[in-house]
Amino acid sequence: VTDANVVLGRVIPEYSPSIFGPNEDEPLDLEGARNAFAKLSQAKEASGRSIEELAYGFLQLVNQAMCRPIHNLTQMRGYDISTHKLTCFGGAGPQHACAMAKALGISRVFVHRYGGILSVYGLSMTDAVSEEQKPAAEVYSYSKEEDTEGAAADDADSSLLVSRTERFSVLTKK
Repeated sequence: VTDANVVLGRVIPEYSPSIFGPNEDEPLDLEGARNAFAKLSQAKEASGRSIEELAYGFLQLVNQAMCRPIHNLTQMRGYDISTHKLTCFGGAGPQHACAMAKALGISRVFVHRYGGILSVYGLSMTDAVSEEQKPAAEVYSYSKEEDTEGAAADDADSSLLVSRTERFSVLTKK
């Protein structure tokens, strides 16, 4: 994403810190970013697009990926978010906020003057946690005899219990 922003001129390498590369001591490399996108433009899926079009396409994909959870938490639950403001945070948040707001149908964006600093501060205060997910495609069966909770449930509660039990089995299966 940073390379796409560099190629499009949204991030200027001269004003960025030298924290890139294997030793985290190199500046952003405009030519390296352009060469990487030029290599991608040779793929048949690129169908003759310029490196700028590919970089812009990357940003559109990223913005849609960030919009998806907002959409799922609001519009999919019946809320009209067009009457709300989109608040952005983080160092690159404002770079993506307007495109995201447009995609979500939001007309106002709030950028707090300390949004980047507060994001870093919050990150520095959190515990280090490692989460892992593994895909599973297995068939599970359920019967009342397998119910370890021993809950006597009617049909509606039983279907809910089946759903919870199956989800638990998928998450804990070794």
